[in-house]
Amino acid sequence: MNEFFAYDNMVAKYYEKTPNRVLPLISWEFYGEHLSVLESFKEDLNTLKKITKNWNFTRDYSQEFIQEQSVIVITNPSLKIVYASQNIQKLSGYSPNEVIGNSPKIFQGEDTCAKTSAKIRSAIDSETPFEVSIVNYKKDKTPYLCQIKGFPVRDKHGKLVNYIAFEKAA
Repeated sequence: MNEFFAYDNMVAKYYEKTPNRVLPLISWEFYGEHLSVLESFKEDLNTLKKITKNWNFTRDYSQEFIQEQSVIVITNPSLKIVYASQNIQKLSGYSPNEVIGNSPKIFQGEDTCAKTSAKIRSAIDSETPFEVSIVNYKKDKTPYLCQIKGFPVRDKHGKLVNYIAFEKAA
């Protein structure tokens, strides 16, 4: 039994010195997927921290992102997507790079409700928050019901600088 104790101590000391991304072979299946999700959250949160440093925005985007597992889409004032979180691919089939530079209309299709789209447009024009559920389309043209919470974002001087949307399948 002492041999196992010595082995466990040796392995524990070894793993204390290795980066957090290294996993014992036996745990890859169990922890590997979870670890990659956490890594993408970390990457997205670091990017969001840089983007939002000059914002006057009080909503906790990290809670929406991690706890609610919402996709985050940020547009400039002219509604071109400037940022999309990594988890957009799971929701829509599009990678973040595929949507950047496009309008959020990239997700709309034949069954997207014109009244709901008009409601979103009205909120954007009046620079007010909105919350809607709308039929969007994945990259492969599969429809899905998307719950969107959108907010105008101002800088510390009150100037409109971005819009942020938290999206998830309804």
